[in-house]
Amino acid sequence: MSKNYKSDAMAAIHETMAALHDAGAIDKQTMRHFDEACLTPVRPLKPKRSRLSVSGNMSAKPFSPPT
Repeated sequence: MSKNYKSDAMAAIHETMAALHDAGAIDKQTMRHFDEACLTPVRPLKPKRSRLSVSGNMSAKPFSPPT
C-alpha cells in the first residue's frame, strides 16, 4: 500500500525516520509520532449496500453465511 504524505519534505523526513527505526535507532513510539506528523489521516470507509439488495428490496440476511 502506498503512503500519502502531507508534503515532499514530510516524505523525506518520514523515510529517514523509517530507516532509523529499521536500524533500531528509534523505538516504535517515536515512529508512530512521525507517522502522525508526516502521513495524511486515513478516512474510514462508509458501509456500502449491495446493489442487488437495494434493487431487490432484500436484506443482507440471505447473503450471510449460515451460523
